[in-house]
Amino acid sequence: MYKYPNIDKLLSRRTFLLGLGKGILFFSILFRLVYLQLFKSDQYKVLADKNRISLRLTPPLRGNILDRNDKILALNKNSYNVLIQGNKNRLEIEETIKKISRIIFLNDADINKIYDTLSNKKKSDLPIVIKKNLKWNELSSLNVNLINLPNVFIEKGIRRQYPFENIASHVIGYMSNPLKSDIKANPILQMMETDIGRSGIEQSYEKDLRGFPGTKHLEVNALGREIREISKEESVSGSNIKLTIDIGLQKYASSLLKDKIGSIVAIDVKNGEILALESSPNFDPNLFTKSISQEEWDKLANNPMSPLVNKSISGEYSPGSTFKLIVLYSGLINKRIKPNDTITCSSKIDFGDRSFYCWCHKKKTGCWATQSHRRKVGPELAIAQSCDGFFYELAKKIGIENIVETARNFGLGSKSGINLKGEKEGLVPNKSWKRKKYKQTWKIGETMITGVGQGYLTTTPVQLAVMTAIFANNGKKIFPTIFKGFEKTNIYDDEIFTTQTLNQSSFFSLIKTGMFSAVNKPFGTAYSSKINKPIFAGKTGTVQVRTISEQERNLGIIPNKDLPMEKRDHALFIGFAPYKNPKVAVSVVIEHGGSGSKVAAPIAQKIFKKALL
Repeated sequence: MYKYPNIDKLLSRRTFLLGLGKGILFFSILFRLVYLQLFKSDQYKVLADKNRISLRLTPPLRGNILDRNDKILALNKNSYNVLIQGNKNRLEIEETIKKISRIIFLNDADINKIYDTLSNKKKSDLPIVIKKNLKWNELSSLNVNLINLPNVFIEKGIRRQYPFENIASHVIGYMSNPLKSDIKANPILQMMETDIGRSGIEQSYEKDLRGFPGTKHLEVNALGREIREISKEESVSGSNIKLTIDIGLQKYASSLLKDKIGSIVAIDVKNGEILALESSPNFDPNLFTKSISQEEWDKLANNPMSPLVNKSISGEYSPGSTFKLIVLYSGLINKRIKPNDTITCSSKIDFGDRSFYCWCHKKKTGCWATQSHRRKVGPELAIAQSCDGFFYELAKKIGIENIVETARNFGLGSKSGINLKGEKEGLVPNKSWKRKKYKQTWKIGETMITGVGQGYLTTTPVQLAVMTAIFANNGKKIFPTIFKGFEKTNIYDDEIFTTQTLNQSSFFSLIKTGMFSAVNKPFGTAYSSKINKPIFAGKTGTVQVRTISEQERNLGIIPNKDLPMEKRDHALFIGFAPYKNPKVAVSVVIEHGGSGSKVAAPIAQKIFKKALL
């Protein structure tokens, strides 16, 4: 047999190389293991725990909202939500969502929200909410199929409930998903997957109501299923908020505004507490606790009657004849008229290139009822019978700047400071305002039309209620509040005005006498609403919203009932009760309601009876 030369040497070299390779590989593995164990153990422990342990925030229990009598207006109810682990790739999540959509109904809004959250979330390990507030049939269907839905889990949550539904909805507000701007300002909102207050008290006291979230560390398996709870830190519940409103009175106010557009505000004249603040039409905030559909949202947002707008604080209306109280006080305080003075009035005043008419023109009352269509009118009668001619002439004597100063002393032209967002200031115009706004000079005729509460002048219903309370209090300050016990603003001083006179109390007495006569004397504009208990005083207002031609005035003004709704007058009434010891002041504004005496005054009368008897 042939024998290869140097075969032993060749085998020895191969054996050496093979052994060397094995040695290098062994020591490389050994070195790597030592390196990982000694130098990288902490890093990989974190990674392992990240796969094994899921950190979840537990939303705090939101505080309840209560009325002044401790009736619950907003509370929390248990709910169930379905979520998916967010640490999977997009394709896996999309496939899982398709499976879920075959088990429970997901509308376009739900699906778009999921993908929007997926695109914008900054922490990949945070779970993604697929659907909140599951119905019982949805919950049971998902539970049965969870084994086929990896990384999907059901979590117990809470949802907001409003037991009185649409009553006081503008005061209480509603909750909805946080916007990008909200999350940017407070990133924890995204981690909590919680709704936030969007209007009313829910928004104004969001931080107090929300509380602080807790945390829990859960051990999960490879499919994302919860194995056990490792640790837990309890959340801190939000504070309960007690309001000044009486939900019974609020509910009654809402019934009086049924099928109407407008506002009712009732305020405690002693401390400024709002007893009722109702805006109509209203809405059911429970709609927003579920995933509101686009159709439902469009129905609310595009409604021409603006149900989402709180007209009590955001509605800006000409005050009409209710502003005559301000004009008379301004005349008295600025010594342009004395309590016993009279002004010769006419149902028609020609000034410059235009004519100014009294509401009594060509009617069997007021100036027109006299043989000469002229008469002498004093302050009490001017208020009680709402004589336009008196206030046209008085406004000319006072001047717009003095009227503006008085109006602002009564809180007009600025926010009242009520504890609700979205309040408007209204407008008390003067010469500088017009010059800045229109680059034009102020005209005396504009002062005259302001004297009867029309023209550029606008106020909000809550401002009118505060103004009325100040008259009832003989000039003492009050600041409106919706938050019971809000010490910061529940104060009032003995005097509100910087310009004082010795006869100030007598001026208020004179104006209140005129308001008493307006309701309780046969010649008063609100006499048809008179009641014996409680005896109340007030002032009507009828605000013209269209131009009435000279021809129409001569032929006869078209009655409101014969006009299209949008051209009918606004109906207003302000008042206080009881007359001798005022406790409650009220403002009523009914858009396109017609006559203040026929529509707004009877509503105020019913509010006084409900609040005081």
